[in-house]
Amino acid sequence: MRRQRMIAAITGCASAAVLASAIPAHAEGSWSSSMSGVRTGFNSRTWVDKNNDSVSTSISLSGCSNGGLGPSVTNTQLQLTRETSIVEPDENRGRYTFHCTSSDSHAFGDQPSGDYHFTVTKIQDSSSGYYLKVDSVSVRY
Repeated sequence: MRRQRMIAAITGCASAAVLASAIPAHAEGSWSSSMSGVRTGFNSRTWVDKNNDSVSTSISLSGCSNGGLGPSVTNTQLQLTRETSIVEPDENRGRYTFHCTSSDSHAFGDQPSGDYHFTVTKIQDSSSGYYLKVDSVSVRY
């Protein structure tokens, strides 16, 4: 019996150590908001990632729908954009489709220092004709 408790304690500690190592270091920054009545082309607020850490930039959406406007919505596509000087085009840092059936999150990887925003590029796989409401938007960088 004592041996079983000892094995369970060691296994529990090992599991906790693996779990702790899987959790990223504290993100440099984060913010939360919501969206309502959004159409394609909508840009989020801009944030500054100084790249003081190795944490992946991630965006999470929860509770998205059409908000009572227009046809039903089951997905939306967001593009992470790194803003550049006026003479250079902004950098597309990746696009992901988020599904509205539940909370959805995507990691865009560790990004270089700079100013960032995301853009709603598609709603319901379309570049026009839909409205988007999202109860909770979370960005970690």
